[in-house]
Amino acid sequence: MNKKRTLGKLRSAILTACLPLLLSMTACSDQERLDYLQLDSMETEESAESREIASAEDETSDPASESRMTSDSRENEDSSFVESTDSSSGENTDSSSGSGEDPETSSHDEHTEFDPYYEESTEYYFQEPESYPAPENWRELYPHGSAEKLDGTIAVISIFANDLYCKWDYEDRKDRSTYSRVYNNLKIACDYLTTESAKYEKDVTFVWDWLDHPELYYEVEVNTDLTKALTNYSVTDQMVWECIEKNIDSENIRRTLEADSVIYMVYVDAPETNDGPCCTRNFYYGMPYPYEIVYLQMINRSEKTPPSVFAHEMLHTFGAPDIYWTDIYANYRLEYGITKEYAKKAADNELNDIMRITWNVNTGRYQYYSISPEITDITAYYVGLIDESETVKKWGFDRSQHDK
Repeated sequence: MNKKRTLGKLRSAILTACLPLLLSMTACSDQERLDYLQLDSMETEESAESREIASAEDETSDPASESRMTSDSRENEDSSFVESTDSSSGENTDSSSGSGEDPETSSHDEHTEFDPYYEESTEYYFQEPESYPAPENWRELYPHGSAEKLDGTIAVISIFANDLYCKWDYEDRKDRSTYSRVYNNLKIACDYLTTESAKYEKDVTFVWDWLDHPELYYEVEVNTDLTKALTNYSVTDQMVWECIEKNIDSENIRRTLEADSVIYMVYVDAPETNDGPCCTRNFYYGMPYPYEIVYLQMINRSEKTPPSVFAHEMLHTFGAPDIYWTDIYANYRLEYGITKEYAKKAADNELNDIMRITWNVNTGRYQYYSISPEITDITAYYVGLIDESETVKKWGFDRSQHDK
C-alpha cells in the first residue's frame, strides 16, 4: 500500500523497516526528480552538435574500463570477464583521464536553492517493504531470465544504490548533476537501441522514464561494496536479488506495462578514484533468480560513464557477447566459442560494433550526447534481432540462446 508521508514520517518509516541487506528503498516524487534533472540548464541552450565538439576537444583518447559478468558456456556462474580496452587496439589498459566536462556552473544556482529532501512541504510516497517473489514457474515463463530478446516492450527499472562507501547526496550539486546524467544517458541508450533495432525491422519500445512511471524508480542501501560487483559478484548479486524480491513488484510492473522483458539498472555514485568497472549479471543456467542486473559505476578512473556503456551493458542482458579480447580471457574463453583470432581480426578491421567498442571508432573518444558504434550482424543475431548471421556461420561459433 502506498502511503503519503511528510519527510519526518518517511525517515521514521525507513528506520523501522531496516533490513540486514536492504536499509531503505523509496519512490520519490515526480517534482523532486524533475528538480534534479533541471539542474543542468546549460544543456538546454546548446545544440547536440556543439556539445559533441566540446566533449571531443576535452576528452582524451584512452577510454575508461567497462566490463561484464558472464558465464562459461552460459551454464554456470564461475566465469567473470573484465572488459578493459584500448581505444585503438582493443588491448586492456590501466589508465584513463577525465572527461573534461564541468557539471558545476553558475547557471545551476537558481535550481540549488530548493533542497527537496529538506523542504517540509515536500511530500513523498513510501512503499512498505513486502515480498514479491518470482513465480515458482519463472524458468518456464522466462527461460533466459528477465530479459529475453531485444524485441517488443522492455521495462527498465532504475535503482540508485548507496553502499558501504558510495552515497548519493542530493544536497551536493555534483551528485545532482550525476543524477541528471544518469537520466540523459539512459534516454540516449534506449533511443539508440530502438533505432538500431528498427534497422532489422524490429519494433522495440523501452519504458524507462521514471518521471512518467514512478514505479520504475527506487533508492536502495546495501551492506556491500558495489564498486566490486565484478569480483565480488556472488555476494553482490545475492544481496540485490533479495532486495528486488522484497521491494519491487516486478510481476505487476510487467503486467501493467505489458512488458516482454525487464532490466534492472543499479547506479553507483562512485568516486573519481574508483577502478571498479561497469558489469552485468546476465542470465546463466542454474541462476536462482530471474532478475538480470546492470551495475553502472558512474565514474571509472576519473572517466565519466557515457551512454554507450549503458547500451553495451543492456545488450548483455539480451544475450550479446563481448567481441574483443583482453588478457583476462587467457584463463577463460569468450561466449559462444568466439575465438581470440576473430576478436583480433575484428579489431584489425576496426569493426564498429558496440560489443567491441563503446567509443567513436574515428576519434577513439567517448561521446556523451550520442552513440556512434552500431549493432552489426553478429550482435544482432545473439540478441534475437535476426535468425542467422553470416559471421557466426563462417567462423563456426555456437548458436544463440534464442536459436536452441
